[in-house]
Amino acid sequence: MYYVFVCPSCQKHAQLWQPGAKTVGCQSCNAKIQTNSLRVFGPFETHAEAVEKRSAVQAELSQLPGSFSQQGLSVPAEKEVQMKPPKAKKPQQIILDVLKEKGTMIVGDCEYYCFERGVDNETFQKILTKLIEAGEVYRPDKGLIALVP
Repeated sequence: MYYVFVCPSCQKHAQLWQPGAKTVGCQSCNAKIQTNSLRVFGPFETHAEAVEKRSAVQAELSQLPGSFSQQGLSVPAEKEVQMKPPKAKKPQQIILDVLKEKGTMIVGDCEYYCFERGVDNETFQKILTKLIEAGEVYRPDKGLIALVP
């Protein structure tokens, strides 16, 4: 006979328990837990059934943010994980991306789209001049710019 429980101390780890012991230790936070106060999922006749249930419970606990509720057990959402903000694209890459998306366009329109994406007008003009000199962008007609095919 097997039971599945979630550690009431850390509420982050699901594990198996076989009746008989008065206390059990959490494998995650090392808390000593009295088995007579555990809220359990089960009983399960085979070890395989218990492992399958434990995996399902642990998967639900691992979702961020989220909550888990089944058979009266409620686990609060975990703290939000601090993630690094995505790196800002370089102005040159922003200009090239706009031209890739829009194709041949008027310089003023390209400047506007790039401004919306965080490239100020002075920087736009400097980088556009460098891109034209490098041969990545060309002027097919007066006032138009396009990527070199």
